[in-house]
Amino acid sequence: MSLQITSAMLDTVLDTKPYEAMFRHYNRPYRPNYLPRHVFKKMIVSLAYEGEYSLGENRRADQMLPRWREFYRDLRLCERNLLQLKTAVIEKLINIGVGYAQSWLPPEWVIPDFSFYVLPCGGTTAFALAEAQGYDFFQLLRDSSGNITWEVLIAAISHESHHLGIRDSLPASMTSSDSLALSFISLFVDEGTATKFVDNAPGGCVPAVAESRGHTFEGELGTLWKNYTSEEPDIFKRMIESFEKTYAGRMTTEELNTEARDFWLRGLKGRAYFVGSELFGAIYHAFGKEGSFAAMRDPRKLFALYSKAIDKKPELLGGCFRIPQSAVQHALAIGQSKR
Repeated sequence: MSLQITSAMLDTVLDTKPYEAMFRHYNRPYRPNYLPRHVFKKMIVSLAYEGEYSLGENRRADQMLPRWREFYRDLRLCERNLLQLKTAVIEKLINIGVGYAQSWLPPEWVIPDFSFYVLPCGGTTAFALAEAQGYDFFQLLRDSSGNITWEVLIAAISHESHHLGIRDSLPASMTSSDSLALSFISLFVDEGTATKFVDNAPGGCVPAVAESRGHTFEGELGTLWKNYTSEEPDIFKRMIESFEKTYAGRMTTEELNTEARDFWLRGLKGRAYFVGSELFGAIYHAFGKEGSFAAMRDPRKLFALYSKAIDKKPELLGGCFRIPQSAVQHALAIGQSKR
């Protein structure tokens, strides 16, 4: 097959809704042009035509290429897994995952209908947009025989569905600095609740919400979580410093987007996942679901409820990082007419 024909076939594939959704995911407002379509296409073409893509052209494509090469060398495994997907009752798996996610959301926050895509990607394992969820075909967990493990896919669906159920509850009118401060706190709401409640993340300083239920924080992810735990005080201090900068108007939207991309959301599970799971895990252990839902409904209460949780459960949470009272009060003051 010629390069011209291969290129035209790829254009047809990349014009489909799943790949349109994937490109919207990678090129979000806080990381525009992170993965241009033409770069992604060149990376794929290079599997058969050396020299079409060179390492170093794009960081995300560089990370994707090894997974594409791995499956390109074993197309029989791809065919077998595709047959599994075709014969599986996907709707049933989705309903199980959505049902569990819904149980960890305020009752009035109903998870909307969404399109479900499984596509070769090579980067993010899963993503959620307002109307769609996408899962990387290459990174579906497989057993020792190479068959897809459905239980892990259901857990991923729960995580992404939980994201789609999150609702913004902003005050009617805010200053630009207040709006930015609330956006910063909300980073820890979205990722923290899905990680602690749906994924059942261990601590950190805060135990899992259901010790008897399993989790997937092993291997590379387990190592990452242990590293975060060892750095927990410093990560919390960074959170407070950044929050105070946004609140005081000493950080721009562009600067926050850069910090979110390069520090809080970067990697397999960024630090926002870890800190958010600690904040909400503490609140849950002290005040149950209703306390957690209160912080989800109004993120301005997050620091205050976390601090009260430590006071209420010192035997369990006494080793947790203490948020300065000034930051607690500043969070509560967001959107108030007078500071």
